[in-house]
Amino acid sequence: MNKFETWRKYELHELFYDLEQAEQMLSKIKGGHSGIFISAEQFHEALKDEIYDLKHQNVPDFGQICSWFAPTSVWDDFMGKEELELSNRIFDRADNWDKSNL
Repeated sequence: MNKFETWRKYELHELFYDLEQAEQMLSKIKGGHSGIFISAEQFHEALKDEIYDLKHQNVPDFGQICSWFAPTSVWDDFMGKEELELSNRIFDRADNWDKSNL
């Protein structure tokens, strides 16, 4: 498979779109905490940096995204039950990519 076919198979364009949506939603949240981040603002900055890094890697590694968007993980700490469908899509696509590229 060429790069375009691989990205289409693993829905990477859709994954990046969902990550950008998540980043925009998170930018509106203030305060809070999780076991990893002391505030939503800190998580937001880390997510922005991770998205930037992923877009500029030849073969992106979505391990950190999987960790942050896994069920009952960092995303849930700040967003609660809101946008559960979005976080599930992000986790499923990122996990599928990571498992296929080990």
